[in-house]
Amino acid sequence: MFRSIFTVSGFTLLSRVLGFARDVLIAKYLGAGATADIWVAAFRFPNLFRRIFGEGAFNAAFVPMYSGRIEEKGEAEADSFARKTISLMFVILLVIFVLAFIFMEPIVRVTTVGFALDGRLEPGVAASRITVGYLIFICLVAALSGILNSRRVFGAPAFAYVVLNIVFLVALVFVIPKTGDPVRVLCWSVMVSGVLQLLVVFVAAIRRGVDLRPSVPKIDSDAKKLGKLMTPGLVSAGVQQINLLVGQTVVSLQLGGVALFYYADRINQLPLGLLGIALGTVLLPEITRRLRGGDESGAKKALVQGMEIALLFSLPAVAAMFVIPVPIIHALFVQGEFTAEAAKSAGFVLAAFATGTPSYVLAKVLQPAYFAREDTKTPMRYTIVSAVVNIVLAYPMFLWLGPAGCAFATSIAGWVNLFLLWNGLRLGNQLNVTTGFVTRTVRMIFASAIMGGLIWFLCGYARPWIMTEGNFAVRVAVLAVLVGIGVVIYFAAVIATRVYSVAELKSRLRRSPRT
Repeated sequence: MFRSIFTVSGFTLLSRVLGFARDVLIAKYLGAGATADIWVAAFRFPNLFRRIFGEGAFNAAFVPMYSGRIEEKGEAEADSFARKTISLMFVILLVIFVLAFIFMEPIVRVTTVGFALDGRLEPGVAASRITVGYLIFICLVAALSGILNSRRVFGAPAFAYVVLNIVFLVALVFVIPKTGDPVRVLCWSVMVSGVLQLLVVFVAAIRRGVDLRPSVPKIDSDAKKLGKLMTPGLVSAGVQQINLLVGQTVVSLQLGGVALFYYADRINQLPLGLLGIALGTVLLPEITRRLRGGDESGAKKALVQGMEIALLFSLPAVAAMFVIPVPIIHALFVQGEFTAEAAKSAGFVLAAFATGTPSYVLAKVLQPAYFAREDTKTPMRYTIVSAVVNIVLAYPMFLWLGPAGCAFATSIAGWVNLFLLWNGLRLGNQLNVTTGFVTRTVRMIFASAIMGGLIWFLCGYARPWIMTEGNFAVRVAVLAVLVGIGVVIYFAAVIATRVYSVAELKSRLRRSPRT
């Protein structure tokens, strides 16, 4: 399980590094003004469907059913179920695409209320009508990825998301300088990447012997059960995105606010993408198999191990984002149309996001414990409560702190959701938190605090190189050195405080012999 998590995290890291390069170039061409707001609003739809289907509702319902079929009836029966599901999904997606395309203007008007006030509405609608087609491809990618993950194949699905950023970089480096129309080129890049991503997972599935022959779409008992499980999952995953969407809607009242929110969230999403999504991807089939095999204690143990891994790697990232948020944003994005003043504002938003990052990472770990038991309604209720908290707090906190206030409201909602998930598992005797876990968590927090304090101190000496508006390569190199020093300090503190010994870390990475 530990190695599988690192497989997913490794490709996710590559994707995020390429994504940073993409966002740096986008910031250079678009800045943090009206044009950037239009692109972010259009790109929000692909991200929304990726997070809901690729990382949320569909896998929450499909993977336990498909994994259960493999465990109980064999791969042939599981593939038959998958073919029927994919055929029916394709028809539904076409209907959703047509409706979204037709009604895109009211959708954009509602989700970005500020666009109608200053001329951003019409170009925002045109751009969103291009990118919305991506939903068909990413949902099919999610289905094939669920099949591969259930067969313990994690590399190809994770690499599919790398393809998205490769296509973007090709467009930014070679196409946009010749066309002078960055928003349109970026929107069509989303569609091209969708086709290529689907090709990656399709080829991987065929090579693994998955039977993907076309099937006549029909609503049978399996489809009804999947829909019953998926509906609460859709609401649950959708509400999680509403937490961000509410913030984006409120910050659209400030010119450039949507772009600031986006750039800060891109940095904040790094630990969530590397850890939360990877852990959820691996844990769901892992816990499902253990429960179907009658190994309840093994399922609980896997869950606690997942939480430990999440905290081990997310806490230092959160500490860094909290103590040096402005230098991070400045080093990565300041050039061209993206100014130092914009970096300062985005840095405050990043610090506010960082206060809630652990809650979102841990939520991705705890949710599979519900989904593996085919319980998608309980997480749905919890996320609705957290969304209400976010909706109530977003606008007042925006008036108080600006865009950073909306990010802070999102963080508070995340902690509410995590508490409810944790308490629900505890009351249901589905989570066994040991004294060792608590002790290790306290020591991890202490090690992260040591690292954060030293990084803040060292950043004072690095500011002359980081906080300049030129020498982009030097800024990034100095930031990378600072991050590298932080990693060394943190793991030295982890070993010194006996969170893990060197031998324990090595044993977790060593491949176990197969019987």
